Amino acid sequence: MSAIPCASVSLKTMADGTLRISFDIEPMHAQDAFRLFAAPGTPAAIAALAVGYAAVVNESLTPEKPKGGALAKLAGMWCNDPEFQTWACSKTPEQAAQFIYGACGVESRAELDHDQEAADRFHRTVRGPYQKHLIARGIVA
Repeated sequence: MSAIPCASVSLKTMADGTLRISFDIEPMHAQDAFRLFAAPGTPAAIAALAVGYAAVVNESLTPEKPKGGALAKLAGMWCNDPEFQTWACSKTPEQAAQFIYGACGVESRAELDHDQEAADRFHRTVRGPYQKHLIARGIVA
């Protein structure tokens, strides 16, 4: 857990101007609070919530989706290439992408650069055979 519901209890200004705010945390969240703030000086952020708020997932705290690299870029270019679409028995770039997803066991092209097994499947079932097809057609030397 990265956010813990609580209620402010007291507020006072210290001699050096530092503002000290105390919070009460319900017993059901105590263990989470101990895990997050056991060490004095742990950085934190606070936000006031409206009464009756519903907890939401803070998207900035969720892991980012992996970004695509060289294989994702290659797959994207091929999906837009009519020659590849024909080879993949596809009529649209979207169908070509679905062909790659199915052949490689992924849900996005970016996974090709972050999952070694998916990359291996891409090379074995898509890249190699497609390169052979291009060579046979005299498109790639």
